[in-house]
Amino acid sequence: LKPLLLLLQEVQEGFCVVIPCKFTYPASTDTSGVELHGYWYTVGSRTYNDAMATNDENKYIDRFAQNRFLLSGDLEQGDCSLTIKNARKSSDERAYYFRIQKGTIRFSYSDLPTLVKVAEKPEIQIPGKLRAGHPVNISCTTPGNCSSQVDLTWGGVSVVNTSSTTSELTNEIKVYGTFIPSSADHGENLICNASYNQGTQPVQTEERIQLDVSCDPNQHDQWRNGQRNFTGASHIEVQEGDSITLFCRIKSNPSANATWVTKSQKTTGWQSSRTNILKILNVKLADKRGYKCRGWHKILTLIILFHPFPDSPRPCEQNNSRCWRDGNGFQCNCSICSYPAPRIQWQVNGKNLEGNYTDETMKVTYWNKTEEATSTLYLTEDLDGEQHIVCLGTNPGGQIPLKFFVASSGKSLGCRSIAATLRVAIFQKVKTRTPRKPLKSWSYGSLGTLTNYIQDCQVMLRLNPNFWRKK
Repeated sequence: LKPLLLLLQEVQEGFCVVIPCKFTYPASTDTSGVELHGYWYTVGSRTYNDAMATNDENKYIDRFAQNRFLLSGDLEQGDCSLTIKNARKSSDERAYYFRIQKGTIRFSYSDLPTLVKVAEKPEIQIPGKLRAGHPVNISCTTPGNCSSQVDLTWGGVSVVNTSSTTSELTNEIKVYGTFIPSSADHGENLICNASYNQGTQPVQTEERIQLDVSCDPNQHDQWRNGQRNFTGASHIEVQEGDSITLFCRIKSNPSANATWVTKSQKTTGWQSSRTNILKILNVKLADKRGYKCRGWHKILTLIILFHPFPDSPRPCEQNNSRCWRDGNGFQCNCSICSYPAPRIQWQVNGKNLEGNYTDETMKVTYWNKTEEATSTLYLTEDLDGEQHIVCLGTNPGGQIPLKFFVASSGKSLGCRSIAATLRVAIFQKVKTRTPRKPLKSWSYGSLGTLTNYIQDCQVMLRLNPNFWRKK
C-alpha cells in the first residue's frame, strides 16, 4: 500500500485547507462487498483513540475536530484528501497520518505523516533592496487552497498591476503587484490583507512590513534668525549685527552625516566646521560668503546675502556735484552716496524731474551702482535771471537736498551747499572774474543766513540757527 502524501501543509489561521492524498492497494487483496473506511489520526495516538476525520459512522471524532475536519476525498477512487476548516494554531498545528481498513486489509501510514502548520498572517515577499524610483515586483502569499473564498489585497502604499494565482500543488494563493518606492515611502508600511468568507463569519488578517527605502539625500537645511525659523532656503538675507544659527540635515537612507563648510576669503578651498550647526554672531560684511552643507552624497549650497543698515544719503567724496555753463544753457551734475543707492529727483522751475526725462528745454539722465547714484540735468536754453535748483537724494535712511544757484550771465560758476541737517563741514569754492577770498569751512556754532554776493554767482547757505559757527 503506497499513499502519495504531501509531507508539509500550511494554512492560515481561520482559513481552510485541503490536504491532497492518494492511495492504492493490490486488487488481489480486495474484499468485495466490504465497505472501505479511511481514518485520519494525530501522530502518537492509537487506532482505538478518537479519529480526527473518518467516513466510519461508528467511530468517534475528536472534540477539537468536530465539524472542522473532513475526509473529503472519494476513497473508492483512491482519494484520501483531508479538509480542515477554520484552522486553529493552538489545536491543529500537528502531524497527522492516514489509516485504511477494508475487511482483512488494515494498514496505517504512520511512517509517512503529514505536518500541518498554521500561519497567523500572510507572507509578503520583496526581492532585494528597495531604491527610490526603481520599480520592484512584490508578492503576498497565504496558504490554504479554498481559493474561491479567499481574497488578497494590497494596502498602505500604492501598488499597481496587481494579479493573483492559486496553486493546488503548493496549496497557496498568491497576489502580485508592482511597487515604485519613493523617499516618502521610507518607514511606511506595506500591507497585505487576507479575507476569507466562510458563511456568516468572515475572517480577516493582514501582514505589515515596514519599508526600508534607500534614497539619495534631500536638502533639509534650516536657519534661525531671532525667533524665526526657515527650512530649505537657497539664500537668506540678514541685517548687519544680526546673529543667525544654521542647521543642516540631510534626509537620506542610509543616513548621511552633515557638516557645514565655509569659503574663506583669505585662502582657497573650504574650511569645515565639523558639525551640522553653524552660528554666526553679530553679522558683518566679512560674513558675506558661501556656506555649504556637505553630506555623504553631495553638497548643498547656502548663500548669505549681506545687507547693512540703511544709511542716510550724503554727497559722494570723489564725484563733485556742481553746475556749469554749457553753450547757451547749463549742465548740473549731482552724485549722492548711501546704502541702498538713493533715488534722485531734480526740482527746477516748479517741476519735479527724476529718472530719465527729456522735453524741449531740459533733459535728465540717471544711473546708479550699489551705493552711489548720479543724475545729470541739461538746461538747453539760457535762464531768465537767477535760478534755484535742488537735487534731492532719498532712500529708506533719509534724504538730503543739494541746492544750486545759477544766474543768467557769467562764464563759469560752481556753487554748492548741503542741507544743514547733515552734520558735516562744508567747503565752498567759487570762481569769479575778480579775485576774492574763498569761503572757509564752517563747523558747529551759530549762524543765521549767510549771503555772499560774488559778481555773477550768488552763494546762499540757509542753515538752522545755532548750528554753525565760523572757524
